[in-house]
Amino acid sequence: MSTMSSPRPSITSARTPTPTGSRRPSVDSLAVSIASTPTHRAPSPSIAHRRNRAALRDYYNLRSNRTEPSVSIQPSARSAPRAQDSLAPQQATPITNTELDNPSFDPSAYVSHLLSTSSLSTILRAENSLVSDIRTLDGERKALVYDNYSKLIKAVETIGKMRTTLEEEGAPMIMTKTLGPAIGFVAEIAGTLIKEQEEMNNRGNDEVRQLKDRKSPDKQTVRWVLDTPRRLRVLLEEDKTDDAERDWEEIKQLLAKWERVKGVEELKRECEAILKQER
Repeated sequence: MSTMSSPRPSITSARTPTPTGSRRPSVDSLAVSIASTPTHRAPSPSIAHRRNRAALRDYYNLRSNRTEPSVSIQPSARSAPRAQDSLAPQQATPITNTELDNPSFDPSAYVSHLLSTSSLSTILRAENSLVSDIRTLDGERKALVYDNYSKLIKAVETIGKMRTTLEEEGAPMIMTKTLGPAIGFVAEIAGTLIKEQEEMNNRGNDEVRQLKDRKSPDKQTVRWVLDTPRRLRVLLEEDKTDDAERDWEEIKQLLAKWERVKGVEELKRECEAILKQER
């Protein structure tokens, strides 16, 4: 009996189709995506340079010779009330740097207008602002003097070293003669600044000395008044009663002016007790 054999199924490996194209992002697509993303561009060097120059001109109060593009730098107005007083019926007109620098500026008229149209708080703020600006300007002036003084000293030292080097290397005398007037000019300016600095220091020392001299008589008067009991005892022991009474009359007038000062009443009672014992 014949059997029919069925054909065996062919075993084939399941193969996945190979992709024809790569799915990795290409360099071009990355470049396009990067270019499409918005980025903040840094300011150009020319704009930053103009902004710095404008800031320096504003700091040193200089005027440019040519018209520059407007840069958003707002100088701070000096010597003006920085806050408006809500209680004042009429506010004082703020004063700007240009008004202060104007030769026709009248300080008395401005002060009169401020006193007549502003409240007490506004006037006090204006005074504090003026005092602060004066101190700031004085500090800036001293800083500039010190800065220029140090720069001139460094310049003199540098020129001196250059001159010494040229002479040691046997350079032509023409270069040495050219440096001579420059060194003399720098030395002259340095000497002038040194003299101005010394005058400024002496002026400051004189002001401090005047304050001390103004306080020293008050200290001597207080010491003289506190020494009254001892003087009265000495005068009474020497039988100089009239001198003791005259001294006490003078001291009594001073103590009357200082009656609210602590310790004056005790001193007065002590002196009166000394005089009563003698009588």
